[in-house]
Amino acid sequence: MEINWLKRTGSREVVLFFNGWGMDLRAVSHVEGELDVCEVHDYRDIERGIAPDLDAYEAVNVVAWSMGVWAASLLVGRWNLCPRRMVALNGTECPVDDRYGIPVKGYILTERGMDERGREKFFRRMLTSNDREWFSGKMPERPLAEQVEELHCIREQAARMHGKIGWDRVFVSTGDVIFPPENQRNWWGERCRKVISLEGGHYPFRELDNWDLILHDDF
Repeated sequence: MEINWLKRTGSREVVLFFNGWGMDLRAVSHVEGELDVCEVHDYRDIERGIAPDLDAYEAVNVVAWSMGVWAASLLVGRWNLCPRRMVALNGTECPVDDRYGIPVKGYILTERGMDERGREKFFRRMLTSNDREWFSGKMPERPLAEQVEELHCIREQAARMHGKIGWDRVFVSTGDVIFPPENQRNWWGERCRKVISLEGGHYPFRELDNWDLILHDDF
């Protein structure tokens, strides 16, 4: 697991962001806001993940996207965090599941086909046609072999490790072809008091480009 500080200016609150599969800090480097931001990615061995030092902050706000939702559901409790707000985007706590996550067959086919061309195809599907050129400057700078290993390890770990925590709000993109919107809604059901529909694809951070917007603003 890798932890990076995107912003560290001594604000009273911090955003702890759990990134998606294969990503690095570039995915949200443009997202603005007044709060400090700590980013987490690479879930190949989630049991050995060491918490960042957040003791100086009055409040921690957790934002999790895609596979990061599952990761946060496991680590927030293990790290003894008591977040002020919990926000999930385009993911669930059961990330590889026919009813509540990415269907198992599709996930395994993606895993088996994850070569250079497969990775390019995944990123195309993750984005809307309007976002692809814009996102080209935000492609993760991680080795393919590492991303393939992470994809496999997430599936194996998610089959035996399940977390359940309370979420304040959830965003579901209606055009998400990675994490089916229907499966997301099947999972969240009564588990979250506020589920917000977004236009667009799996990657939501071109529209949601401010942490305050993600944490607080009404839609």
